[in-house]
Amino acid sequence: MVNSKKYVARIVLLLIMAVMLTLLLASLALAKRDARVYPSNITVSGVELGGLSRDQAGRVLADRLPADCGTQLLLQTPSRTLSIPINQVNIAYDIPATLAKIDVALQPEGIAGIFQHSIARGSTRNIAPEIKWNATLLQQRLSAVKLTYDQPAINARILYNNDYLDYIGHKNGYSIDIAASLDRICAVLEKGSLGPVPLVTSETYPRVRLEDIKEVKDILGIGMKKINQPTADFDPLLEICNGSVVIPGEEFSLPETIAARHLKVNNSALTVVNDVLYRTCSQAGLKPVGPRTSFINNLEHPVLITAVIEGSNFMVKIYGCQTEAGKEIKFITEKEELAPGVVMKVDQKLSPPQQIVLQEGKSGYIKRSYRVVKVNGQEIEKKLLAEEFTPGRDTIIAVGPGTIKK
Repeated sequence: MVNSKKYVARIVLLLIMAVMLTLLLASLALAKRDARVYPSNITVSGVELGGLSRDQAGRVLADRLPADCGTQLLLQTPSRTLSIPINQVNIAYDIPATLAKIDVALQPEGIAGIFQHSIARGSTRNIAPEIKWNATLLQQRLSAVKLTYDQPAINARILYNNDYLDYIGHKNGYSIDIAASLDRICAVLEKGSLGPVPLVTSETYPRVRLEDIKEVKDILGIGMKKINQPTADFDPLLEICNGSVVIPGEEFSLPETIAARHLKVNNSALTVVNDVLYRTCSQAGLKPVGPRTSFINNLEHPVLITAVIEGSNFMVKIYGCQTEAGKEIKFITEKEELAPGVVMKVDQKLSPPQQIVLQEGKSGYIKRSYRVVKVNGQEIEKKLLAEEFTPGRDTIIAVGPGTIKK
């Protein structure tokens, strides 16, 4: 009985050894084949490379990856998706690096790796492509995207119409964070993807919120002057003045607003409106600035400017309110300096110790405007209103070969 069991055990052992030997020989044979052509289970982002040599695979990937995986970097803002052609920012599929990545994936690892060429047959191995990019160009493009697609906050307004005040609510906006968004894009590119990449944004808040002006209802001043020219001459000036809210500490300037909006106005009409505004603001206790063309709200509450044409008269009314005791709203600006980067470029004409500054760096800046609310001198709210980005300039240094250590 004992001899019978030993006999069976030997037969089982021999069968196991035979199977392992068969797997080993098959794996070695397949490994030799895989050294010449890729196995049938290898794909790169869905592009099948089975049966292709390394050179053939390189040509197929160069042709298929742009067609199958795209040639557009997709970026998402809170309101839309943007498409950027990858050739505009020096993004490209790195075919040699992708093939090297496949070679690493096919290398045996440990005992199990010896048999991988045989036991892994049939299970698809999808390799993500390697992508190369230029971070400097990406940052420059993000700066342009920020200038175009930052969504400014919309202030609450009060429109005066037929002796009624119509309150219009505020709306928050957003500001794109260039540095954080660049890091996120690079992380996605490292994974072999072109997005879509959600950009990192900061919510921005309006300068004037509905709760700040909901009690604006008391008339502080009224000014009126007869006009002797077509009312159409006053239309752009009415559009600027009517519904403008000026919070404490803020300046209102009609000429500056006209210049900022690139409006063309009749000079005679502008003289009339400036005169009425000046007299009405003085009546309301507001502080004039300059030659009767602007004023500062030096009161403790917001004021509303309304402007209408009543018959043959141009009329301005200024409304105010009583706000919460001890509450004040202010605007502050903070400026953050962004130190310039340093870019080293190899110049074959220089010896290793030599360095030549080709371009002096210049700091960039981020200017942020905040809405600050204080009650009895205690700050209870500080919210970002706007962010203005001024890009800097990298310092570029030429160095001799061998100076830059990788």
